[in-house]
Amino acid sequence: MAEGEVLSSELEEAEYAVLDLETTGLNPKKDEIIAIAMIPMKGLKIQAKDCFYSLVKSDKFNYKSITFHGICPGDLHNAPRFEDVTGEILDRLEGRILVGYATLFDIDFLKRAFRKLRIKMSFERYVDVAELEAGILRKKGMAVSYRLDLDAIMKTYSISIKGRHNALSDAYATARIFQKQLSRLIDFRTTLFDLIRIGRRLFF
Repeated sequence: MAEGEVLSSELEEAEYAVLDLETTGLNPKKDEIIAIAMIPMKGLKIQAKDCFYSLVKSDKFNYKSITFHGICPGDLHNAPRFEDVTGEILDRLEGRILVGYATLFDIDFLKRAFRKLRIKMSFERYVDVAELEAGILRKKGMAVSYRLDLDAIMKTYSISIKGRHNALSDAYATARIFQKQLSRLIDFRTTLFDLIRIGRRLFF
């Protein structure tokens, strides 16, 4: 699907890829991806049966990060390397708008991982549910002077997910949030073009 076709689709018909990563640290220049989860959506429908999750083998490991994601070096022993799941990731991103929480963090890691394989990715179509939530609050006349964390947004929509800080659980939480946000944005008669602008803090 061409970019123009994606941008001209209605929110209910557009296709999305909800992404979450677990990494060995916070610096994409020296840390690496060790888990990836992707959940497809079409409009308001979460296509959970078609989700993708994989641990990713890394030659680097920061033991301090275990407290955040619960992944130990032994868990990665038989995991595929990033290059082994690249095709799956690319297929699942094709023609879809990328959705995440702190999306630029994940994009930076993906770009660097792809660059090592000499694959150039632009990631021009993405939204961040935190930015969307801020946009929705501003639309309702409410000031936003703080960073909306994932747990706070989940509470807003009465969403409860077990196993937080697991890539798949966090991706599903993000998908549930995005589903609720889309419903509100549809009520606001938001176009898909504006959705992307709102989700990147360029509008509203």
